[in-house]
Amino acid sequence: LIHFYKRDKDTDQRGSHPSILRSLSCQLPDSPGRSAIRPNSLFRNKSLKKVSFDDRQEIIDNTSIVEEDTEQDDDLPALEEVPPISSSAGGPDPGHLTANSGASNSSTAVAARLHSPVPPHILSRSMAGTEEIVPPQEGEEVPKKEKKPHIKGITYREFDHVKDFEDLVRTVVTLCNAEEQERLREMEDWLVKKEGTWVLAESFNNFLGRVFNDESWPSEARVAMLRLLAYGAGEDDIVLILHMDRKDHLVMNYAQKFDRLPIKEQEALALLFCNLFETGSASEWLLYISEWEAPGGGLPLSNIRVTTKVAVNSLLGDTPTLVEYGSALMSNLATKEVFDDVCSELAMAILQFYQGKPPEEQVFRCMKALRKFCTIGGRDVPQLVKMIGPDPSKFSGMSQRIDEELEPLAQKLASVAMF
Repeated sequence: LIHFYKRDKDTDQRGSHPSILRSLSCQLPDSPGRSAIRPNSLFRNKSLKKVSFDDRQEIIDNTSIVEEDTEQDDDLPALEEVPPISSSAGGPDPGHLTANSGASNSSTAVAARLHSPVPPHILSRSMAGTEEIVPPQEGEEVPKKEKKPHIKGITYREFDHVKDFEDLVRTVVTLCNAEEQERLREMEDWLVKKEGTWVLAESFNNFLGRVFNDESWPSEARVAMLRLLAYGAGEDDIVLILHMDRKDHLVMNYAQKFDRLPIKEQEALALLFCNLFETGSASEWLLYISEWEAPGGGLPLSNIRVTTKVAVNSLLGDTPTLVEYGSALMSNLATKEVFDDVCSELAMAILQFYQGKPPEEQVFRCMKALRKFCTIGGRDVPQLVKMIGPDPSKFSGMSQRIDEELEPLAQKLASVAMF
């Protein structure tokens, strides 16, 4: 019933790529042309206000702040925010973050926030590799903190993304309704015709959720979708898809089931997490600490908690491909600032991995990560390394670059007493 196009024929009039969906004999409706604009996906139906700064001098002077006409975008999920933390000892739990409940009704308070040299929300929980933020005294100059440049992680770019899209279409096209078929058209524009994620409608998240969660759909569909997301992670605009998922947490709720997924899905999911370290914005999304209720109950979930689980289970996985991705994730996470408890969990997984006889490349990646976790993870991580073992020095002499990582690691371990 379903057959694919011939790449040297039947080219699409809109671009150099033939339409994969048009080549299927499934009686899909004609796709709208470029002149047909989808309001839901391209524009917000909100009027724009023209403001003359000559007439509204108070906007420049900041003598008064008008909040009555501020429009709230209720259709967008809130960005990652940090709640106000009481400086007293009886303050709320600093490890639990929630979105700010709303703007203050006092214009004076708003003006104070605008002119305050210190962010109003200060995270009191200490993060490994960071220093405590101390509010400055009155009149004291606040030095600007330089933002660390993004360090591109270990990623994998060997894809046949057109074939992966063909696999997805072949697997699910007969299971899709008309709206879901339109989402496939948008994915073709995004990935095959390289038009960017802006072509995806807001309801793309619903389609993504059905692919991940509908058990009646074959596993091959999930593998193809994950590989397509991993391919798309090479561009900055992948973060738009990730932020569309901030409310429902479809990707992370699916990834939380990592140890129960088929091997092919595990490999494709680990590949996606590796490739999200291609860009700074996507890699930071993996480290968010805001919590939500886990489906079915249990401990609350967060992005960093799920990311840690994927990294640990990949490194200790059952296939060479999983182990390859797992060692890359360990190396990538070592370039970021993570909490002490995350350092401990990752370090214990590396020690368990070292009980075998891994190849030099994976030993080096994990040795470099272990040294970083021991450096920024306080005293607990070096103590765990000494107590659990094996001694990292077992890999001494394997290569020069491993020996260069072992020397400072051995010094750190020697400086920390046992429990």
